[in-house]
Amino acid sequence: MTTQPPWLVIGQGALGSLMAVHLAKLGQRVTVKLRSAHPEPLTIMHDNQPWSFPCSATLTQPSTIFAAVKAYHVRPLLDELQQAPAFAASTLILSYNGMLEDEASLLRPSDCHWVTTHGAYRDGLEVIHGGHGESWLGGCDQPPAAFETLAQALPPLHWHTEIHQRRWQKLAVNCLINPFTVLHQCRNGEVLERLDHAVWHAVATEIAALAATQGLQLQADELLANAQRVMQQTAQNRSSMLQDFRLGRRLEIDYLNGFVAQASATAGLDAPANDWVWRRVNALSQDRDLQ
Repeated sequence: MTTQPPWLVIGQGALGSLMAVHLAKLGQRVTVKLRSAHPEPLTIMHDNQPWSFPCSATLTQPSTIFAAVKAYHVRPLLDELQQAPAFAASTLILSYNGMLEDEASLLRPSDCHWVTTHGAYRDGLEVIHGGHGESWLGGCDQPPAAFETLAQALPPLHWHTEIHQRRWQKLAVNCLINPFTVLHQCRNGEVLERLDHAVWHAVATEIAALAATQGLQLQADELLANAQRVMQQTAQNRSSMLQDFRLGRRLEIDYLNGFVAQASATAGLDAPANDWVWRRVNALSQDRDLQ
């Protein structure tokens, strides 16, 4: 009987914590990677039950790595992992909001993208599964050995050979929800009643136009309907961007609407709505930091 490699979960946010707990429920060996040495186990509460995980600051053995991180942490994380000898024999499953420039040059052919519509949030030590959705895995040359385990941990999970399109759809959802929760300081389910619908529609139209330059066919109306569906599924959630804003953390807006605005300019397209959202959220973030 082949022994499955251990799991190394990177990212102490809601999704990483939720995945760690659900893998542990299946009896998987799970270690949580922290930025610095941490001799004591990490405790995560879920459904009023404590789960304890050993911690590590480095990759010490071949593992299945599940990294749910901020977009601005992806490059430094990859640089760090590539210095670990055990990385060559490890499987990397990445999940992050937004897009990076030159992503293809950063990743190995065996590295996978995990895209999800599950909603989760942290409340102190407690991780709450605030909205049940579905997930897709792809971007690598074949399904990893850990696919079935992932599918059991947080179902349903689909293998998707065209994960690029799915990631663009997720980009659109994030651009259409997260920054607006910051602009209006509200939960996901309250966005529609507060936003400027003309701006909201323009954001979707600009994303669809940019996607077309990548050979992808996205319809603005479908992007809006998808975002509205996610808002309903996660109505009580505070988006990760709103949580980061209120905690004084760096925001991912540069990799969401900022990416759309900059990539559109590079492609010779106008994206004034995404540019406005990007600059307005950044201005609010800077004002917050001055207080």
